[in-house]
Amino acid sequence: MGRAAAHLALLAAVGLAATACGSSAQPPPEVDWAGGVCAHLADSGAGLAVPTVDRTRPVRAKGQLVTFLTALSERLGSLRADMQKDGAPPVDGGAAAFGTALAHLDKARTSVGDAVATLSRARVTDEESLKSALDAAGSSLKEVGAYKGPADDLRADPQLRKAFDDNPDCAQAISAAGAGAGQGTRDGS
Repeated sequence: MGRAAAHLALLAAVGLAATACGSSAQPPPEVDWAGGVCAHLADSGAGLAVPTVDRTRPVRAKGQLVTFLTALSERLGSLRADMQKDGAPPVDGGAAAFGTALAHLDKARTSVGDAVATLSRARVTDEESLKSALDAAGSSLKEVGAYKGPADDLRADPQLRKAFDDNPDCAQAISAAGAGAGQGTRDGS
């Protein structure tokens, strides 16, 4: 009887080990999907920094801002393309939330593109003409200033909020995406 108990214990141990190996706790598909969005956010923001602009060097300042805004527009376009490849989130109502996020992303990119065009066309020769050019370009960017990004739009859906919250990589990506908010030009003084 002792031998049978030992054999049974061995079978139970092997069975538990096999079960543990076979049931790696895979997160739900929406959590994986949220992780993809967060990875795209991290990639799109990597290495993109608002330049320190010295308004006492207006021609250079204009060039720096055009370069930055052009890069920002390109990053927004890449972010959209990456998100489009992943498709809508696998939750009820996911397609609608995804459509809203992409529409807001498109609107932000259009506003940035309009600002680039306005600033590029501006004739800047001194601080006053730079100020006028920035004011004109800034009118395109007013709405973008309040935009928090596609993750914020997607998190409006309770299922997606939970998916983002349950993905450990998302907290860092979302906080990093928001860290750039509030940065702007400096006057060099």
